[in-house]
Amino acid sequence: MRFELLVAWSHLRSRRQDAGVSLIAILSVLGITLGVQMLIIVLAVMEGFEGDLRDKILGFNAHVVVLSYEGTVMDPTAAMKIVQETPGVVAASPFVYSEVMMRSQYATAGAILKGIDPATTPLVTDILPSITTGPTGKPGSDAEKQRILDTLHEPPPAIAQDVTDSDKFPGILLGSELADQLKVYPGDKVYVINPVGGGVGAFGMPIAKTTPFRVAGLFYTGFYEYDTKWSYVTIPDAQAFAEIGNSVTAIEARLTDERIYEAPDVGAEIESKLGYPYYSKNWLTVNASLFSALKLEKYVMGLILAQIITVAAVGIVTNLIVMVITRGREIAILKAIGASDAMIRRVFVLEGSIVGVVGTVLGTILGLLGCAFLDRYKFPLDTNVYYLDSLPVVVEWENVVAVVVGSLVISFLATIYPAWRAARVDPVEGLRYE
Repeated sequence: MRFELLVAWSHLRSRRQDAGVSLIAILSVLGITLGVQMLIIVLAVMEGFEGDLRDKILGFNAHVVVLSYEGTVMDPTAAMKIVQETPGVVAASPFVYSEVMMRSQYATAGAILKGIDPATTPLVTDILPSITTGPTGKPGSDAEKQRILDTLHEPPPAIAQDVTDSDKFPGILLGSELADQLKVYPGDKVYVINPVGGGVGAFGMPIAKTTPFRVAGLFYTGFYEYDTKWSYVTIPDAQAFAEIGNSVTAIEARLTDERIYEAPDVGAEIESKLGYPYYSKNWLTVNASLFSALKLEKYVMGLILAQIITVAAVGIVTNLIVMVITRGREIAILKAIGASDAMIRRVFVLEGSIVGVVGTVLGTILGLLGCAFLDRYKFPLDTNVYYLDSLPVVVEWENVVAVVVGSLVISFLATIYPAWRAARVDPVEGLRYE
């Protein structure tokens, strides 16, 4: 193999009469370098977006939700106990869910009203870190945020509240974007409307039920769908609004980090313990379409960018074929002095492989340096368009290895035909006119 390597290296070194061949080799190296670099950076950015989206979904949605075919969970205390005792469950909390309309004196918007337990909900979801504003302004600690939740049923007067507005109403937490739509702030009143909750009026037409709430605080998740739609009240206030007595809509549970991806199995175990009429949903099945779309997008983008490497591989083929043509005399001499067809094939396979290895190594180094640069200096994003303020970068070494292996395989495959053609050179024909 040492002989083949020496011959291959001598062919790749720049010589005046082979300037065109050397230029093609250099362009092939550059093509592979750029392709590998771009592929590593783009996959890292897409992995960052997917990871951030997954964290937000896991933060504001329970890992497992237990519901009832009867519409509501009639005995939430007993069901909660069974859910909490299930292996893998860290915490559980009941909640009430309603789709409503909200109205302020300035605007109207559709929203989701969720009744929560201030004591247990922060153990299941990331509602506590998301609270940005309370009755006294921006909370300075988690204890102040928890106090906003604890006083949600009867919120204290807000500093911006009109002194003449002393009516006592139950409190409500609004998403920051929803509050902007309604043009309200902590201390303002909003009216939550159930379009058919007020019974039946004249001519059999349903009557809307309207309940006033006092804005007790605002939260911001960075996820547009949540910030424009979701609102939180206490479970008793939600039960009174929905008129469902002491029942709840469902029970949500948080799993250990080790069993997050085993949510379907944990849900099935809870179902078997509770029996009919209970059933479960989990974050993997509920968001399956979203994560499948993200995965497909990542694969398609990877295939598109891999075409850059393929184009560079065409350069390797071109370079080697030109090499076979221009070096026909040398190949004939090598075969005449005893070089076998296999040795000639190995020479040209090594030539193309060297180009591929050099380009892949340089591209990998530049790609990782680019990821480190983007992660360190935080490329800014427009928060009005994206739900993030900077470009997320997460380097998954499995992706890096896949890119490196793919690049090397493509480079190797590009050498097969030229090497086969070189091995078929007839030494008699190659030296006939010499």
